[in-house]
Amino acid sequence: MNRYRQHAAATTLALCALAAGSAAHAADAYPNQLLKLLVPFPPGGGTDTMARFVAAALTEKYKWNVIVENRPGAGGMVGLGALARAPANGYNLALGQTSNLSINPYLYANVSYNVAKDFAPVVSVASQPMVLVVSADRPYKSVADLVKFAKAHPGKLSVGNAGTGTVGDITGRYFAHEAGIDVLHVPYKGAAPAMNDLLGGQVDIFFASTPAAMSQVDNPKVRMLAITTLKPIPQLPNVPPLADTLPGFEAASKTGLLMPAGTPQAAIDAVNKAVNEVLKSQDLQRKIMDEGNVVLGGTVQEFTDTIAGDSAKWSGIIKDANIQIK
Repeated sequence: MNRYRQHAAATTLALCALAAGSAAHAADAYPNQLLKLLVPFPPGGGTDTMARFVAAALTEKYKWNVIVENRPGAGGMVGLGALARAPANGYNLALGQTSNLSINPYLYANVSYNVAKDFAPVVSVASQPMVLVVSADRPYKSVADLVKFAKAHPGKLSVGNAGTGTVGDITGRYFAHEAGIDVLHVPYKGAAPAMNDLLGGQVDIFFASTPAAMSQVDNPKVRMLAITTLKPIPQLPNVPPLADTLPGFEAASKTGLLMPAGTPQAAIDAVNKAVNEVLKSQDLQRKIMDEGNVVLGGTVQEFTDTIAGDSAKWSGIIKDANIQIK
């Protein structure tokens, strides 16, 4: 009887140890609950599409439960403000981009978050350059022609953009500064009306997003003078880099994942590793590139450096141009 009790006790202890080990393993597994991915723009836009591509890829490859939640408003600042206030538990993310990380904080007087203090960069996802387009009936057939014309006619060259403070707007100002020309900036409420006025002759040039430019590839009324990458991209192989004329000129809307500051490093590293892996998928790369993007990826530090570098560049341009929106 004593031998039986000793055996039963030993069995019970073994089962308890096994259960404790299983519980500890479950607690250590990440992620073991729903991941919320905030998109600071409305459904259907480029940022929303990108987030859903990445979320679907993570679910397919790793079986992660990722839900995309749209929090639009104030040029992306509402959504990032929500992330800044979210628990730093490893289950809250947002897809940020150049406008709300490296432009808006220097453009608006009141921003509800501090990029350096409130966020933990996780991983770069993609970069979307701008394309310098002109109406085909304009006399300039190269960037050099355009600069020569602008210098001969100060203040006469009009530059359309999709809205004050957008990457296209600031890129236009950056271009004018680097080229040493005086131009007239014309803001629109979106890329479509800006492109329509370019085609109608109301504005001379337009820094269009790559999707907007790609939609005009076969339009004989549009001439694409340059792209704001340092090298041509596969989607527009015949469009030369603006850097060929203005060495070092580079501008793009870059997207990447963020978590709240204070998020455990293990969670940040896990998401970074997983996203880098899914970005190797040819299917995901094709989807991202079809939207006019260049696929990125990389380390946590690389994304951190990208945000810091872009913030230094764009804040300097905004200061030089004396732009501020109350």
